[in-house]
Amino acid sequence: MGGLRTGTKSDLMPCLENLVPVKEDLSTPRVQVNILDGAGIINMLRPGTAKTFQGYATDVFVPHVTSQLQHVDRLDIVWDLYIADSLKADTRSKRGKGV
Repeated sequence: MGGLRTGTKSDLMPCLENLVPVKEDLSTPRVQVNILDGAGIINMLRPGTAKTFQGYATDVFVPHVTSQLQHVDRLDIVWDLYIADSLKADTRSKRGKGV
């Protein structure tokens, strides 16, 4: 009977790379759809010198989203939805809506 052979998967890469022809630059692959988390983007991108939401949108958010359009056919941005009677909505109502 055969035995279990151990090894490192990355050791196979040199053998396999020669079998697959590279036709294009794979550093920025072209995809059909990209789905972004709107709240995640807001938390990820720093406001820089923007003092208002309009300034942030114009100087930071829109340029980031526009740059994402370079490699996709469709771009969706999803946002949180506060459904009535949900735990998330209840937590938000207790926290307040802010100024």
